[in-house]
Amino acid sequence: MMELPRQVQQEITQRLTASEKEREKTRQYLQQGELLKADSPERIEKRKMRLLANQSLTMILSKENREALATSPVGEAPESAQRALERQIGGNDTQPCWFLTRGTELRRTVGRIHIRDASRRVGWGTGFLVAPNLMVTNQHVLDSLETARFSRVEFDYEETFEGEVLLSAIFDLAPEIFFVSHPARGGMDYALVAVTDRARADSRRPDANLAEFGYNVLVREEGKLAKGEMIHSIHHPEGQPRQVSLRENRLTALQDMWLHYETDTQQGSSGAPLYNNQWEIVGIHHGGVEKRDSEGNILAIGGSHWTPQMGERQKWWYANEGLRISRFVADVEAQVKAALDSNAPPVADRVVTQAGHALFEAILKPSQNRAVPTPSPTVEGDGSFVPQSSHGGFNPE
Repeated sequence: MMELPRQVQQEITQRLTASEKEREKTRQYLQQGELLKADSPERIEKRKMRLLANQSLTMILSKENREALATSPVGEAPESAQRALERQIGGNDTQPCWFLTRGTELRRTVGRIHIRDASRRVGWGTGFLVAPNLMVTNQHVLDSLETARFSRVEFDYEETFEGEVLLSAIFDLAPEIFFVSHPARGGMDYALVAVTDRARADSRRPDANLAEFGYNVLVREEGKLAKGEMIHSIHHPEGQPRQVSLRENRLTALQDMWLHYETDTQQGSSGAPLYNNQWEIVGIHHGGVEKRDSEGNILAIGGSHWTPQMGERQKWWYANEGLRISRFVADVEAQVKAALDSNAPPVADRVVTQAGHALFEAILKPSQNRAVPTPSPTVEGDGSFVPQSSHGGFNPE
């Protein structure tokens, strides 16, 4: 696990306290079934246009409702069309089956970070691939170029239904090629770092190539999420095998840089991707705040006082905070541009080589083809796990 610095926890608490009324109002609109009122008309319009552009939602919204929403503002559309959009934003309990298959694909882009110093592992984190050979996590996970140089990322650390563990692949990081970060304390708390092509020789799968795990295509435009919508996360809580948070996770407040949401995450989840119902990245998980009583005691689930003997899983979380992905893309783009300016003064712990810049351009100009990982390793007759054959790491849709 890697704990947030105390001052960063205080910053999160202050922001969550400031958004408490907004979060409560969102919950009230949820209970009343009036989610179109939870967000501003401008943000609802942006969300509408993005949903209408998704062809897979045609059957859900119906042709008539899509046409009505496409030709008028939401507030002027027929009530049936508004309700259809509201159900889509609110999280229809029935999802198309591609929701499962796409989530299954993208889970392989998420890895367990081994935070290390020169001699040993000192903590866990979560990271995810956002371009070929580029991974993002929190800065409080990889707090310096030196930490990144010693740390590693492990993909496919996951348990099967039968309780077996997949053969995982561990990769070294390559901060000497690319490393850009923003501080956790008073900042955005992100680190973007290059990852090597081939797995380490001491991996359980030393023949693995990073390309087989695919990557997440980032969308800088707004409109990917409205208040009250579901947020999903894939992560490695406390360094455990890969897990997914799907149920009762809602965006309840939106600040300029931050998302505030109710998602079940724990230490070790720092740096995890946050997804919407269409499996688009909407944010980077940053940290949570525990519920406390009037005397400042941490509460356990159910309301009793929490003690360390109960374990992290029994903590009652007040709310979580994540960095908006649109803000991340804009900031890291500015940092890369500054790093390439020969007249700009050098910045400590920032490396952008020519090769690293070429990798970063894949974020700014992603292919129209989805970055689909190859199939997960499967069980052989003797109980061992081997990867299925593939014709490439990034298969077109």
